[in-house]
Amino acid sequence: MIYAPVIIPTLNRFDCFKRCLESLELCTGSAFTEVYVGLDFPPSKKYEDGWIKLDAYLREKEKNNSFKKLTVFRRIQNCGVANANGNSAQLRKFVETISDCFIFTEDDNEFSPNFLEFINKGLEKYKDDPNVLAINGYCHYPLYDFKHDDNNFFFHNTDYSAWGYGSWVKKRKKMFEDVRENNFFQRNFHWKIAYEIYRNHGSYRCIQYFAACFSCGWTRMHDGVVSIYMQVKKMNVVVPTISKVRNIGWDKDGQSFEKGMDQRYLKQGVKHTQQIIDSEKTFDYVGNPWTCYDYNNRIPAKRSVNNRGLFTTIIRIAKIIVKYYIKRILGVKK
Repeated sequence: MIYAPVIIPTLNRFDCFKRCLESLELCTGSAFTEVYVGLDFPPSKKYEDGWIKLDAYLREKEKNNSFKKLTVFRRIQNCGVANANGNSAQLRKFVETISDCFIFTEDDNEFSPNFLEFINKGLEKYKDDPNVLAINGYCHYPLYDFKHDDNNFFFHNTDYSAWGYGSWVKKRKKMFEDVRENNFFQRNFHWKIAYEIYRNHGSYRCIQYFAACFSCGWTRMHDGVVSIYMQVKKMNVVVPTISKVRNIGWDKDGQSFEKGMDQRYLKQGVKHTQQIIDSEKTFDYVGNPWTCYDYNNRIPAKRSVNNRGLFTTIIRIAKIIVKYYIKRILGVKK
């Protein structure tokens, strides 16, 4: 089996990162896995204490770890989180030079012992399938009541998650080129697609779809953008029926944590930190991934805490469209 390299961007969250790296180290196959960490430079004094502690920890781990290889890229200036040349982007650009596939995780994820097996076997199984974009380690179940019969994995079209995934360089590059350079959403706007996203994703994703289509360029690649891209392209992610990942990053210390984050989302975040994950050490794919496909795709629209009422949704979409045409009239490109 081919073991894809793992990339982890981080900054200052010592406790979260330590649990992330050490749970990854306990995974079956870690001895054959190369891990590359991008340690960003603190943007202000607020982040210095955590950064110093994390840097010292990594210097020790570089000397003593169970991975095939552990490499730390220490940024000499702050690169940021989600921009086109940010910490994560630089890690991806590097890994593209050494492998045709990779595993990405944020620094606040904790893994089941069979996480690496699930991802790597999935990368091998679906490498030639143009309709599979990624292998997701995270599953919202039991927060979302997915159905899967006797399968231990399933296809999903509406809810991509960056909480520990594996993907292929060519497929990711094609997506980035489409979205950032080829005006994919602008070229693929249709009211029928908007309705399908509203029905399957819910109002929140529908608003994001309009924001993407009626903008003069969409550069930030986050879960919502990828989820919408998958639905428009009729692509899927592979999802385990029992999550291989637990997200523990609700401590408000991360650079991208929003101070004004919706309280409903924060309450669900507590449930994420308590999520039960798989305890098995090995994994083999069993079952038909298309089982209950349509039902599972509509779950996010029913369960997501980000959804808004119909009136609020219409108002927000109308504002996006009006703003777009005002800019066109005034000749403003962005």
